[in-house]
Amino acid sequence: MEFDNLLDIAFRQALENGDLDDLPGAGKPLDPADFNTDPFAHVYREGEVMTPFGALQHQIDSARNRLAAETDPEKRRAIQTEISALETRKAIEMETFRRYS
Repeated sequence: MEFDNLLDIAFRQALENGDLDDLPGAGKPLDPADFNTDPFAHVYREGEVMTPFGALQHQIDSARNRLAAETDPEKRRAIQTEISALETRKAIEMETFRRYS
C-alpha cells in the first residue's frame, strides 16, 4: 500500500466517522488576507496559538511601541536596530517558506 493511499484511507475514515464534523470554522471561507502575510495564520488562530511569523510580528510591534515611547537617542537607535533585525529575520523566514514549502 502506498503512502498516499494510507492518508486517503485515514482521511476518508475520519470523514465517515464524523471526526471532522465539529471543527472550528467549518463551512466558513478562509480570509484571503491571511495568505499574503502568514500562510497558516487561520490554522493557528483557530487553535488559539501564535504562528512563528506571527510571533516575530508581535515582537516587531512591541519594539515599535517601545520606540514610540522612547526619547533617549541611544536607546532609540538600539530599538531601531532590534526592529531591523526582527524584520530581516521575518523576511528570511517568509522567503524560506515560499521557496521550500
